[in-house]
Amino acid sequence: MRNSETSGFDDRNHGGNDGSDDAMTGQALELGIEGDIATITFCRPEVRNAIGETLIADLEQALDRVERLETLRALIITGAGNCFMAGGDIAMMRAGLERPYEFFLLHDRITRIGMRLERLRIPVIAAINGYAFGGGLELALACDFRIMAEGAKLGLPEVGLGIMPGSGGTARLVRVVGREQAFYLELTGQPVNAREAHRIGLAGQVVPDDRVLQAARELAGQIAARAPIAVTFIKRAVTLAADMPLEGAVDYCQYAALFLSVTQDCREGFAAFLEKRPPQWRGR
Repeated sequence: MRNSETSGFDDRNHGGNDGSDDAMTGQALELGIEGDIATITFCRPEVRNAIGETLIADLEQALDRVERLETLRALIITGAGNCFMAGGDIAMMRAGLERPYEFFLLHDRITRIGMRLERLRIPVIAAINGYAFGGGLELALACDFRIMAEGAKLGLPEVGLGIMPGSGGTARLVRVVGREQAFYLELTGQPVNAREAHRIGLAGQVVPDDRVLQAARELAGQIAARAPIAVTFIKRAVTLAADMPLEGAVDYCQYAALFLSVTQDCREGFAAFLEKRPPQWRGR
């Protein structure tokens, strides 16, 4: 890989509540923050937002910033132009065949980005505005919600290159759509349109092409209006339940609920309900 291709974020300070810079512009993506909602936009439309070394580095730095901003309540991920992410940069992947261990280390960074999204304390919404193929779909599968534009398509075409999804997509896909649908998508490499993706549970919402980002912001706003600690613990409980035996998952839910019951937000929630007023969450 080319060591000279590094991230180039331009940090801009817009007076975040915690004193941190709250917007970033990189070579391959932009991080913007509006109130308590962050949006990461992939900005390589000339290559359909393909995953390259620069995008990986920029995305790592953007997630570093998101994790530090305690005032955030939701994260939206989308793409510039008419594409969400068209997968890996083929030139980069081909060059990686000549240096397999170096390529493994780079690929491992992509895989860990997906795990970071799953473990992020706030919900992550993929606003799929166009094609999401290969690594793009793998990234979307690591998000908590997938909202698709009517004209978008999803696919895992790796089998046509003699490879397979290697950033967690195979493991996540079968948990989302089941064994047979996962086999079809991965063994044929055929993409599915928005209607079919919604039918098999791969997309939660399908909206007109010009409303996908608006729909994501509306969902993010609904979540941001809820008690932030409760949102974090619910996300963790649902994520863990997918991989845990039922008894352990139930135990976690019980302990998490007990913890929430002694927070200030819990007392505020009950008081607001009885007083018939909107709650004022403090995240405490």
